Amino acid sequence: MTPADPLALPRVPPSAPSRHRRRDVAAYVLFVVAITAMGIGAFRPQASATLDAENRPLAPWPAWSLNRGFVTAFERAFADRFGGRELLLRLHNRVLVRVFGVSPAPNVLIGNDGWLFFKGEDGRAFDRYYRGTQPVADAELQRIVDELRRRERFLAAHGIGYVVTVAPDKATIYPEHLPHWATRAAQHSPLDRLTAMIRADGALHFVDLRPALIAAKSRSRVYYATDSHWNSIGARIAYGELMRSVGDVVAPRLPAAADVTMPPYVPGVDVYHGDLARMTGDVDRFPEPDYAPLWKILAAADARCGKRTDAGKDLGYEWYECNRPGLPRAVVYRDSMAIPLIPLLSENFSHVVYVSSQRLDPAFILRERPDVVIEEMVERAMLAPLATPMPDADR
Repeated sequence: MTPADPLALPRVPPSAPSRHRRRDVAAYVLFVVAITAMGIGAFRPQASATLDAENRPLAPWPAWSLNRGFVTAFERAFADRFGGRELLLRLHNRVLVRVFGVSPAPNVLIGNDGWLFFKGEDGRAFDRYYRGTQPVADAELQRIVDELRRRERFLAAHGIGYVVTVAPDKATIYPEHLPHWATRAAQHSPLDRLTAMIRADGALHFVDLRPALIAAKSRSRVYYATDSHWNSIGARIAYGELMRSVGDVVAPRLPAAADVTMPPYVPGVDVYHGDLARMTGDVDRFPEPDYAPLWKILAAADARCGKRTDAGKDLGYEWYECNRPGLPRAVVYRDSMAIPLIPLLSENFSHVVYVSSQRLDPAFILRERPDVVIEEMVERAMLAPLATPMPDADR
C-alpha cells in the first residue's frame, strides 16, 4: 500500500466555516440592496441631460419596440443613468489624473504646468501634425494646394477676393509645456511644408499666423492652458493678421480694420475651465485665469456695429450686418477656432455670413455676392479641403 503524501492537497475542498454566517448574510443583503438601489436610480428624473464626467450627452431612452435594436438602445440609456455612475467615474478620473498623472480621455494629453493638449478627434492628429510619427505625404499637401487654387480661380472669375489661413494647434505655439517625450520625429511639420508649397505657388493670399502668435506669447497668454482653442487675446492677434490681408484684397473699400478692445480681467473672479479639462472628468484640477473672457465680449453685443440678423434659424450659418456705409461684404468658412473671431470680424463688413463647413459652395457664393471669402481651418484639420472639395460651379 502506497503511503499517503502529507503535502498533497485534498481532492475535495473543505466546507466553508460556518462561524461567519451572519457576516456573510449581511454582506449579501447589503450587496443586493446597493445593486437594486442603483438600478432603480436609473429611472429617477435627471437634473442634467449631459454626463459631466465624460463631457457628452446622455443616451436617450428608446421608444418601445420588439427588436434587437431596442434592447441595445435601452441598455445604453440604462447604463448612462445607473445610480452612482457619475460619482464612481468622477472618483476613477480623479485617481488617474491626480495620482498617476494620466488622462482618462484617450484624446487628451496632460502636459507640464497644468497644460492640456488635444490629440485630435481621432486621437492621432497630434502624432500626425506635430510629432510627425504618422507621415503626411507631399502628394496630399499638393492636393490641398490644388483644391485651394480651384477655389481661388472660381472666386477670381467673379471678382471675389480669397484669403486662407490655418489656425495653429496649441502644441505648435506652446511646445515647451508638452511632456518631455513629445518630441518631433521630423524636422518640418505638415504645416511647414504646406506653407512652403503655397508660397512657392504664389497665387494664394495665405496668412501664416504662427510668427505673430509666437511673438505675442512673450507678452500675454494667447491660448488657453486647459482648452483646445486660442483665447480672446490669441484671436485678436489672428484678427489683426487676417484683416491686413483682407485689406489688401478689398482695398480701397476697407482702409483700416476696426479697433479691438479686450475686456478687463478680474483676478480670482475670471476663472476658466476649458473643454479639455471637462474631458478629463476632473475639471476642478485644472482652473486657469481667463485674461480676456469671451463671455464679456459677447455680452457687449449692443455696443458693437455688427449685429446678428438670422436668430439662429439656419444651423451651420450665422449672418451679421453692420450699417456703417461703404463696407464690403464677406463669407467666412470656419471651424470652432473662429468663434472668438466672429465679434471682431463682423465690425468690418456690411454683410457677413459665417459657414461652419470647409465645403465652398459656388451657388451659395453667387447668391451672397461677397467681396471677399475668408477660409479658416485648424491645423489638425488642414486636410479637410480634400474631404470636402468644391463642387463644379456649373452643376
